[in-house]
Amino acid sequence: MFPPKSLRESAAHILLVDDDDNLRLIVSDRLASAGYRVAEASSLREALEQLDRESHQLVLLDIYLPDQTGTEGLRAIRARHPSLPVIIMTAHGTIDMAVEAMKEGAYEFITKPLDFKRLGVLVERAIESKQLQTEIDYLRRATDEPFTEIIGMGTGLKHAMALVDRVAGSDATVLLRGETGTGKEVIARAIHRLSPRRTKPFVVANCAAIPRELMESEMFGHVRGAFTGAIADHAGFFETAGNGTLLLDEIGDLNMDLQAKILRVLEDGSYRKVGSSTTLRNGARIIASTHQPLEKHMEEGRFREDLFYRLNVMPIHLPPLRERREDIREFAKHFLRTCACGNNSREMILTEGAIAALEEHPWRGNLRELRNCMERLALTAPGRTIDAADVRLLLHHRPEEERELATLRLQDLERQAIVAALERLDGNRTKAAEALGIGRRTLQNKLKQYGINAGFSSDKSEAAS
Repeated sequence: MFPPKSLRESAAHILLVDDDDNLRLIVSDRLASAGYRVAEASSLREALEQLDRESHQLVLLDIYLPDQTGTEGLRAIRARHPSLPVIIMTAHGTIDMAVEAMKEGAYEFITKPLDFKRLGVLVERAIESKQLQTEIDYLRRATDEPFTEIIGMGTGLKHAMALVDRVAGSDATVLLRGETGTGKEVIARAIHRLSPRRTKPFVVANCAAIPRELMESEMFGHVRGAFTGAIADHAGFFETAGNGTLLLDEIGDLNMDLQAKILRVLEDGSYRKVGSSTTLRNGARIIASTHQPLEKHMEEGRFREDLFYRLNVMPIHLPPLRERREDIREFAKHFLRTCACGNNSREMILTEGAIAALEEHPWRGNLRELRNCMERLALTAPGRTIDAADVRLLLHHRPEEERELATLRLQDLERQAIVAALERLDGNRTKAAEALGIGRRTLQNKLKQYGINAGFSSDKSEAAS
């Protein structure tokens, strides 16, 4: 018997390829009783057609079929579906054949008559390996920011974090609401990190950023040949999330067709890849976020009421920065410190006047605008200390003033680099020019431009070189 799988969250789809009708019947029955979904094929041609038509997580392949002998079938499957694990079955097993199959990329090799206990273990391991590879591939592609600890605990945020603590341990669907830039993704990551799913993937599906014609494929995945350009199976957000957490970011921008499909997933956990008739099961915990007025969209017929109520199991509102000014000090210091470290810059200091100026600003872009502001201050402030004048100049300047300010800051940095090079090289202009990567004539012009000729005019230093 296979190990019991009563707690299986997402039944894997297995393709069983063997020309022995009785064996297929027995193995299919064992697999189905263990909670797997099984498709059958009696030849290599039929198997390849099934693989091109449907998405599978594992192939059990007899090494001798009417239209193939040896590892031909394995090579054909691997050529079309390189990440799909294949377990070879044969009644004519030899060490050489096992070695050849493993060299061709077989996941494992098992002889007939089948040891069903061993086969059950191999099937479970192969499917776990496939899911792990999907997760690794996602993490390699991921460009999301790393988790940021929650900073500042004003009254509004304290209430939100109390709800986070309460809901994190459950599988309840969460709807995060708040203006753009209030930190909805950070809160979603916090829920994930505090949940039992913390070791599983955290996947972000940005509903506003993906073109409408690609959204269904990106959300649910597609099979090879589903449309022009679909040259291989593609794992969508739901499959990639596995048993982790899926954030449907800015779900208010989702079109009505996709809303209906998302509703189905929330209602019964099922979905299909584009081009496939196989029903898959979702194992991920769903969190949604939006800055849109969903109630108004429902009145206008742009958002489904049934989907809203499915999402709104645990609503969490994130207040805008203007309503939590007591947190601006800590956020500003954190962002400034992060920007300085990221740019290998010196440690920066905010004066009380600078903090007061930051607290006066309306911050229509919320945390995103504040972070952008601190990064610009880290790059353009003339010294280590940032005061109120620096903040106000940055927040209230015109575009032409910004360009002028940037030019002045760059000139200041250039002057500092020239002086440092000359001091390090005892005033030797030739060596300083080489160290700075510029010509000696250019250096002479820069010295004149910045009025620092007089301090480094030693002919002895030049002659000594």
